[in-house]
Amino acid sequence: MLDEGIWDERQFRRLDLAHCAAMINADGTPEQVELSADWLAWGTYGDDLYPKLDLASAKLQTDRLQLCMTDTPGTGANALERGLADLWQRTAGPMPERLRAQFRRSVTDMTESWLWELANRAVNRIPDPIDYVEMRRATFGADMTMTLARLADAEVVPPEIYATRTIRELETAAQDYACFTNDLFSYQKEIQFEGELHNMVLVLEQFLDVDRWAAAEIVARLMAERLQQFERLVAVGLPALFAEQDLTLDAQRALTSQAARLKDWMSGILEWHRRCPRYTDAEQRRLHYGFTLFPTGLGTSAARVPAWSGT
Repeated sequence: MLDEGIWDERQFRRLDLAHCAAMINADGTPEQVELSADWLAWGTYGDDLYPKLDLASAKLQTDRLQLCMTDTPGTGANALERGLADLWQRTAGPMPERLRAQFRRSVTDMTESWLWELANRAVNRIPDPIDYVEMRRATFGADMTMTLARLADAEVVPPEIYATRTIRELETAAQDYACFTNDLFSYQKEIQFEGELHNMVLVLEQFLDVDRWAAAEIVARLMAERLQQFERLVAVGLPALFAEQDLTLDAQRALTSQAARLKDWMSGILEWHRRCPRYTDAEQRRLHYGFTLFPTGLGTSAARVPAWSGT
């Protein structure tokens, strides 16, 4: 990955994705944490790569990634393909066929959502909030993460339980909290430096016709609401689901453990964003301008013209 011009070594080291993996897999084995760190590296690399491609090249790349998720993926043409082929063998190889198909779909949804973002950028379209939230879960790789989290309990939790409203709402509440966290921390990186259109703060600025500070406050309130909903579902929704579905004690323990892991996932993602230099002004100036000596402080924001013009 470091040979293809998307990341430099300093940039990759400062991501500290192993630290993120350790926090979101607080009870994981060293092998599980290492695999999670590798998936984080692959997904973050892909997320950084796709905006640098034109739409036709990105569509071809997405099609080629499908070939990497087979029993005999072959050798990939670039780091993204080789990385996915390696991860697929290590992750999906031991899975039952049902879970393997589900996991393949979740990876495909993520890569196709990157195409959706590119298509919007091609016509300078900022999505409405409903479309954005639905697609944001895919661009963040949230469903892929949820599938991985269920692997250990595949034999004790009936698959239809994951389609119930309680579990879907529990998972989407956690996903939205994490996605909105990223959007708050990445606003300057994406809007000022990259000309991105896919950020909940910008979406609400446009949709509600408010300034970025008001939009950011709304996103923060949405995060708090989703967290409170998550906590209500754990306290009330899960026990009701257990009784309604007459789940075994093993299944109840598995779902309770999964909810606890989702709490670790949310808190780990928030803490990683707080510590990671990826979204800081200094790191973005280093990457985009090669130095960090722009004026800073009160009254100097006009020295850095935002990439998005609002048109």
